Amino acid sequence: MARRRTESVVLSNNGWATRWRCQCGYDNTGRSQCLMCNGPAPAEFLTDPTFYEEPYVPPPLYGPPVKTGTKANRTVLGIIAVNLLIQAAEFVYFVGADVPRATAVRTSLFTGLVLYALAALWVLGRSASLRIRPFTGLGPNWAIGAAEGAVVGGVAAVVLVGVLRLVTGHPVLDPSAAYLASQGSWGALLLGFVVIVVAAPLVEELVFRGFMAESYRSHGSRLAIILSAAAFSLAHLSPAQLRYYLLMGVALGIVYWRRGLVGSIATHAVFNGVLLAVAIAAAHGPAVPHHFAGATIDIPGTYQVSTPFGEAGLVAQGPLGASVELAHVIVSGDVRSAEELAQAYAGGQVPVPDEVVVDRSSVAVFDLPAGRAVSLEAKIEDDDGRVILVPGEKDIWVATYRSDGSTQSSEDFDDMLRSFTLPPASG
Repeated sequence: MARRRTESVVLSNNGWATRWRCQCGYDNTGRSQCLMCNGPAPAEFLTDPTFYEEPYVPPPLYGPPVKTGTKANRTVLGIIAVNLLIQAAEFVYFVGADVPRATAVRTSLFTGLVLYALAALWVLGRSASLRIRPFTGLGPNWAIGAAEGAVVGGVAAVVLVGVLRLVTGHPVLDPSAAYLASQGSWGALLLGFVVIVVAAPLVEELVFRGFMAESYRSHGSRLAIILSAAAFSLAHLSPAQLRYYLLMGVALGIVYWRRGLVGSIATHAVFNGVLLAVAIAAAHGPAVPHHFAGATIDIPGTYQVSTPFGEAGLVAQGPLGASVELAHVIVSGDVRSAEELAQAYAGGQVPVPDEVVVDRSSVAVFDLPAGRAVSLEAKIEDDDGRVILVPGEKDIWVATYRSDGSTQSSEDFDDMLRSFTLPPASG
């Protein structure tokens, strides 16, 4: 078994107790393990019988452990409750005022930034009143701790992105990161960087590790890490991803216990930064060709693609909820030309699904690389949208677009249509 490396050094020995400095920078007296990070004392302290180790006495720094932990829990749960109330109020307002999804996301990011600032101030005040001192990790070896955290965060993000890519067959992007990356503006990217890579790691690590986990230090690392990870998972208000955030919270807690806030913040920031970089690469990289029923269409990398209809079609879901459904319909009788289809839709002679309300005055015929096509403006479950029909020899290709309220998704749909190619004509 490899010997554990330590950089701890003995400072003094007065015949009664030994004083030594841990590799994390914390000075200890008469203890075989560091009070701050649980690191081992120098080897000569552990092996020399003349060195005296005082009986362990729990330090009075944190006050009554149970009461301190309970008060810390209430503070963190209060922050989570405030976040939940804000998101609920935003949801009610966005739905009632019919706010476009793109505007709703931008608004949520700004309110989230304000909430982060208030949460940080609240926790700093509570830390002082409860005498909870976060383990910052800002000792002589802080750079090593930050580097270790950065490596852990980078490797974890790359592994996660790679595994999801292999499992799903396409990039799986964080919705907020994908939205910010797809907007193509420096302002949106700067906002995303500040919220995702700076504010979130700083405040969440302060709240869940430097405050909540630290309040349970006297109970041991296991309980402190698990409880803070559970609160971290709950705070993200995503029932479908509770286990994902729980595992992430445990990993961040372990890094915090080893390297302090400087390590866990670096882990969190690099992890989020890699996810944002992947989203930017997907948004500005080439579109991905997809095939169905012999046809081919290029879909941006920020869209999630599924095939619920099998070979007869596919669905592409944008980062903010825009959707494009592509379907191949076999016609038993004679196929009408694009002009005939347009006249039939304009005259109300073609039935449409109940959830689709067609603006018959918007019916138009235009040219696509795939051939002559019919365009119809429509309301799809109260969202703006378009329906495009391309008649073939014995079939009709249908593309249905449902908007998320952004101009970007409309431009994406136009690009998809321009890339759409039909299979070669038979015979």
